[in-house]
Parts: sequence; structure tokens; C-alpha cells
Amino acid sequence: MSVGKRNLILGIVICVGVVTIGISFAYFTSGVNLTGEGSKVEGGTADLIDVSYDAGSSTINLQNAVPGATASKAFTVTVTPTESEKRTTYAIILDITNNTFEKCTDNSNGCTLNANEITYTLKDNTGTIASGDLTEATGPIELIKETKEVSTATTFNYTLELTYVNTGSNQNHNANKTLTSNLKVEFRAE
Repeated sequence: MSVGKRNLILGIVICVGVVTIGISFAYFTSGVNLTGEGSKVEGGTADLIDVSYDAGSSTINLQNAVPGATASKAFTVTVTPTESEKRTTYAIILDITNNTFEKCTDNSNGCTLNANEITYTLKDNTGTIASGDLTEATGPIELIKETKEVSTATTFNYTLELTYVNTGSNQNHNANKTLTSNLKVEFRAE
């Protein structure tokens, strides 16, 4: 077989492979609809329920905070059902990109050993639905996983508060510290 024929056959095989992959990709993603940017992103598929999230700017930070300080972020999650899908599950995530706060490990300076000095409280219309310690946390933290079933488009209101708790003792080990994070909402399996 000549070199020219071999190159022609190889070219045809590559073209068929590329076309097959392209058609397969188009078929499997044709129903996916993701729109938005940053903290306002909407996602869904043609036959699946649609969930959109809006927090304005997705950042929530504590910088050079003093004991008793709180940072707060209000945001909404809107669930829009389809004729066949009325139920969805999503997680509310706090992705901590920088956290220099630390727990007191030596109370010789009068601090409270291993105190939860940086905490979060997640609230909805019913009150507190999740809370916990973030003092030395980093990376994505799943605050809560919610499953909602709706018959019409419904908006759920949330507020996230980050608090530098006043322990009533020396907290100089956390002077001039920073917590930088982004709030996210992601689809989850039930």
C-alpha cells in the first residue's frame, strides 16, 4: 500500500472519529442550559427542574475583625419546576480561599483553649438551619444540603453570617487575621 493511500485512510478514520465524538457530545449536552456569570448562575436541563442562585457578589469576608464582629450575606435560590420534575436537591457551599484565623493552643496568654472563634450561621425564613465552626477551615465547606419540591417557581431566601465570637478572654492570637470566601450553590444527588 502506498504512503498516499495510507495517509488518505488515516485521514478518513480521524475525520469519522472527530465527527462521531462531536455528534455524541452535541446529543448529550443539547438539553443543558447554563447561563450567568460569577455569583448569578442558572443551570438546568430540558427535562429537569431549573435552579438559579443569586447573591450579588458571591464573596463574604472577615478582615481585621475584632471580637464580636459579623459579616452577613443575603441570597436567594429559585427553584422552577417542569411539568414532569417538581423536586431537586442542592448544596449551599462556602469555599474558603484564605483563612488565617487559628485556635488558641497555649492559654499562657489568657486565651480560651481550642475555642470556636469564627463561626457560621445559615438562616432561612424559619430561623437557623445550620451552624458550625470555621476557625481553621479552608477549601469548600458544605453548609447544608436542601431538597425542595415545588409546584410553581419558588424563591427561597437565605442569610449567611460569619461571626468572630467574643470569648471574653484574650484573643490577641487572632488580631489582624483574615477569612476570605465565596458562596456557591451546587446540584446534588438526593
